[in-house]
Amino acid sequence: MVSPGSLNGRAAYSRLRRWFARQARPLPWRGETDPYRVWVSEILLVQTTATVAAKRYPRFLRRFPTLASLARAPLAEVRKEWEGLGYYHRARYLCQAARLITVEHGGVFPTAYAAVHALPGVGDYVAAAIMNFCFGGRIPPIDANVARVAARLFAIRGDVRSGKVRASIRQHLQALMSTGRGSLWTDALIEVGALVCTPRQPRCERCPLRADCCAYQHGKVAEYGLPRNPPARRDVNVACGIIRRADGRILIAQRPESGLLPGLWEFPGGKRKGHEPLAATCRREIKEELGITVIVDSKRMVIRHAYSHYNVRLHVFECRYRCGAPCALGCQRFRWARLGDLDRYAFPAADRQIIAAIEGGSSS
Repeated sequence: MVSPGSLNGRAAYSRLRRWFARQARPLPWRGETDPYRVWVSEILLVQTTATVAAKRYPRFLRRFPTLASLARAPLAEVRKEWEGLGYYHRARYLCQAARLITVEHGGVFPTAYAAVHALPGVGDYVAAAIMNFCFGGRIPPIDANVARVAARLFAIRGDVRSGKVRASIRQHLQALMSTGRGSLWTDALIEVGALVCTPRQPRCERCPLRADCCAYQHGKVAEYGLPRNPPARRDVNVACGIIRRADGRILIAQRPESGLLPGLWEFPGGKRKGHEPLAATCRREIKEELGITVIVDSKRMVIRHAYSHYNVRLHVFECRYRCGAPCALGCQRFRWARLGDLDRYAFPAADRQIIAAIEGGSSS
């Protein structure tokens, strides 16, 4: 491991700055210093690729151009705007934080690291990034890209996700970032990790830091900067129903505020138990969730969807409402909705595929 002060920070900063001026991607938040806009971009980038975030960032700001407009917005509207981005807790945190800033900070984004870090949904990385880009801070924001670059640069061994390794990386970067603008260090290190110092097959010959990189100098780049292999992803089977009433309306339910996909609407259903027939899963889960009995007819489609730790096969059945008064037993609320009104509700991506199939009259 290289000691924190052994690298010439000014020389590295100069090379990094020149490289960044030529190679940086033209992302819509690049160069932004308004804390509200930077905050939105950083929350978007948590668990979302830069390509997807770059498309949705301008749209989100058109809908909620100021912190005040976000603070006034109902959570349902923010969730609807967030539809398709995943990790839906982020939408709720944005609303909570905007309202907290309005109440506790007079509608002005806080400028102290501790106050920024205390906002709902803001962790070490996002708080440090906001301080660097908006308030001249030099606190190292460490995401996966920065952690990988630093681990190779300073020859720091171990799983880059571990607290011990992250602490060592932070110490090294803190010394490095004592020279130059914190915002440039942050932006450029992220770009090096995204474009050059990739997990597999890094393009070391193009790296502005190769002369400083301990792993490169010793020909051991592949030995540093990677997490341990994650456990194998498990497969989960889920069954849900398109429940139609005599007047053509379809029953939808809103998920609880805690857990996976919080507060989103969905077609009722749930996980299969053991080797239970999937039609029986659909019937049982609907009974447990809404207290009604349905007749399960044909299977409409199967949707495959991947989450962070498991893969889902969603089996979708056509169902007829038979009896019972719907009540919210395993959900927040329910609605008998017209097909044409479903676009008003925020659904997960898999359920959006079901809606598209219903509207198109197709099956798959």
